[in-house]
Amino acid sequence: MLNKKFELFVQKVKALRGDPHYVALGMAFGVFVAITPTIPFHTIIVIGMAILFKASKPAAIAGVWISNPFTVVFLYVACYQVGHFFFEAPAGGLESIKLLIEHLNGNDELSHKIIYFSGFMRTQLRTVMIMNAGGIILGLPSGVVTYFLTKQFFIRRQKRKEIRYTRKIT
Repeated sequence: MLNKKFELFVQKVKALRGDPHYVALGMAFGVFVAITPTIPFHTIIVIGMAILFKASKPAAIAGVWISNPFTVVFLYVACYQVGHFFFEAPAGGLESIKLLIEHLNGNDELSHKIIYFSGFMRTQLRTVMIMNAGGIILGLPSGVVTYFLTKQFFIRRQKRKEIRYTRKIT
């Protein structure tokens, strides 16, 4: 099942159209935002960034997909650990993050998840700030690397298409 989802993701990325810079910038924004612990707002944030910086909105949304139920635990813990490395973290912060993830991934109704998330944001503000700082620290280099890899991928892809098109004409 995971392999099928990955293949679908790759197919969607390959189907993206546009100038390599335009697509790569969107993908970079998506990956950056996906790494930050802003899950309920990923799509809104990344579409806003894509509009503001004239980047591909579909690529940005595709980039956000690296944050999913399989990766969110790793990403949130990594954000907290990196933030904790640079800033003083409250005691029990990691445990409260794990509880948050359990509640958000659980079978509760959406209204209960929203109430729990709101309470977490109110009572664990320092932990949230440390997670966000860690997310920015991890997200920036990830976004930059994604930009250059995606741009090179689409430049090569365009060159291959041009060569095929030239061969068909001659």
